[in-house]
Amino acid sequence: MDKKTTICRGVSAVMPLCIGDFPFSFIVGALSVSAGMSIWQSTVWSCIVIAGSAQMLALNMLKAGASLGVIIFTTFIINLRHVLYSASLAGKVREASFFRKCFMSYALTDEVYATTIKEMEGNKENKYLFYFTVMLTFWGFWVLADFMGAVIGSSFPDIQKYGLDFAMVAAFIAIVVPQVKSQACTVAALVASMSGVLLVILPCSLGIVIASLLGILAGLAVDLTEERKEHHNITASAVGGVTHE
Repeated sequence: MDKKTTICRGVSAVMPLCIGDFPFSFIVGALSVSAGMSIWQSTVWSCIVIAGSAQMLALNMLKAGASLGVIIFTTFIINLRHVLYSASLAGKVREASFFRKCFMSYALTDEVYATTIKEMEGNKENKYLFYFTVMLTFWGFWVLADFMGAVIGSSFPDIQKYGLDFAMVAAFIAIVVPQVKSQACTVAALVASMSGVLLVILPCSLGIVIASLLGILAGLAVDLTEERKEHHNITASAVGGVTHE
């Protein structure tokens, strides 16, 4: 497969996700201007961060008066899943140079990971070209959407009154709820939600950080309990089978 075909295939593969995520970055751009950023500050911010959930949360925490340390720690907790993405890809890019790995990790988003993970397996020809095509295409759309949102937002000084921030919250709920299928996920969601409400009185938005940690720990505890039960049942079945023989 030649390079031109690989590039076309990468753009085609990630394009539906670019279109789907366009409104997210657009809303972030519009609301960031209303939060006090200039158009270029908002655009550069999206160039660097590339994370809708983190950017939206940071905006809300800035409005609530949270300190920079709390904002950074909270967004770090929310995006811990990227550590798992990196661990999953590490064995598949072992032969890549240090700088290539750094560049790949720069924009390793949910969408880029989901689009490229199968392509990165093995020693497929032009697999890095495919990855960078997907990554840069998604990055370009994300930044463009933020820029357009910031331009539109600057034209409507009271754009926050139109409920765009709730549109983002509603979109997150629509994304998260279908993923709550297991008992561990259900417990984690319930604990985090209830803790978030009860701890909203804490200063500097610390309630969000603590609620996130409590939800993670609750889900992890349920998951480990289920694994122990499954392991116990398998062991009991094996012992019973040997005894019967």
